[in-house]
Amino acid sequence: MQSIERIDAPAHIDGNGAPGHLTTMRDFLAEPRVARSFQDLKADAQRLRAAVNEREALVERAAEAEIDAGRKARANDDYRHHRLAFGAGVFLAALFVALDTLPANLAAQTFGLDQAPTWGITAVIVGALGAGMWAVTHYRAGWRRTVTIAALAGGLLAIGALRFWFLWVTAGDPLAAVLEAAALTIFTTMMVWLGVLVLGFTKPRGVSVAEASARRLRRQSERKAGEVKALTRRLDAARGEFLADAQLYSFRAFQNDAARSQFLDYVRAEVER
Repeated sequence: MQSIERIDAPAHIDGNGAPGHLTTMRDFLAEPRVARSFQDLKADAQRLRAAVNEREALVERAAEAEIDAGRKARANDDYRHHRLAFGAGVFLAALFVALDTLPANLAAQTFGLDQAPTWGITAVIVGALGAGMWAVTHYRAGWRRTVTIAALAGGLLAIGALRFWFLWVTAGDPLAAVLEAAALTIFTTMMVWLGVLVLGFTKPRGVSVAEASARRLRRQSERKAGEVKALTRRLDAARGEFLADAQLYSFRAFQNDAARSQFLDYVRAEVER
């Protein structure tokens, strides 16, 4: 911070016998109100410089993050048209799987186990469905995709058969059991299909994280730009008020325009330092 004690040059006299501008500046700053204004002005200027430097650093980091996100998106060319963020896509896919929890529990009850093991089997079924959804999305071509789809279809048929068996044993009506099991299996298939569809429009985690980081840095730089603008307005207002006080003081201290102008130039230099 600029110190007013630094302004302590030897006194000199101008051509009209008036005190020199250096001594006058020191006397001007000796007034308590003016001294506080001067120190506040210097503190605001220091905060403004720090805010400007921080904003520039944030802008640079945001630009680097955006370049990195674009590079990762180009590396995953198959995903460049996807719109869902990784977190949103995974959440929606998990929600679709969770909706099948109660229907999956009917299939688990076929084994006739206690409540805790039955819910454990339910969790395994739901987890297997979620893994199948991810695998179908991950393997976009080739024999792995074919095998995954075949395994998922076989698993859905097996779940439907378990539901039919449970409903037939509990209800005793084969036709009703077939219809209910078919309806529940269709519902499960729809949930899996929706999950695959959502994951198909979901960006890879690396791309999503890079884009989120770039957006966060860009928002921080925008907030910092607003702070810089506010500090600039406050500093300009304080500088104008301080220079007005200096101008009024110069009329009392000097008898000619040249000395007043020299004093005001020195005050401006000290303010801008």
